[in-house]
Amino acid sequence: FLVSCASKKDVFYFQDIESYSTQNNFKFLNIQPGDILDIQIKAINPESVVVFQRQYLRENTQMENRIIDGYLVGEDGNINMPIIGVVNTNEKTSYSLAMDIKEALSPYIKNPSVNIRLLNFRVSVLGEVQRPGTFTVLEERISIPQALGLAGDLTINGDRNNVLLIRNQDGKKVTHVVELTKSEFLQSDFYFLRQNDIIYVRPNNAKVKSSGLV
Repeated sequence: FLVSCASKKDVFYFQDIESYSTQNNFKFLNIQPGDILDIQIKAINPESVVVFQRQYLRENTQMENRIIDGYLVGEDGNINMPIIGVVNTNEKTSYSLAMDIKEALSPYIKNPSVNIRLLNFRVSVLGEVQRPGTFTVLEERISIPQALGLAGDLTINGDRNNVLLIRNQDGKKVTHVVELTKSEFLQSDFYFLRQNDIIYVRPNNAKVKSSGLV
């Protein structure tokens, strides 16, 4: 009965995609206090970077150990590293911070290579999806469709025109409604998710009516 009440315009994603063009609005976001960073430093002479080899690299690669042994960004935006001491991450992306650390290491290590990855990037997907929950991802950033994919996609009872995104931005809660049936959200500032974003898929009218709720 619920399926029979829905039409293509209620279910299909990106219905106007053939007539819609957009540019990729992906941007690397700045590191934030509370982020846990995996900083890997390598060099031609491995012995010169032993002090930077975190415990998980020597024993195992389980995610829990990587997070515990990562560099926690403090409230002031600082991390503390061997040899070079305090490093400030304010207004830095993972790439620009890697360049700063590489420069700071140059007097001590010949041709160091620095790679940084965020270990605790999490998003929550709730409501009418197949597998609601909180997901940790190792990509630099993920999009709304990718997060919904992690949750197994919307159920047939999910309202595709009224998906709520909740974000903590500059210390304030910001909300935004996404219409998955239209392509304009591909160009939105909310298309790519940020740390601790919450996606809530509301039930559609048919689901609400069948539940007896008013």
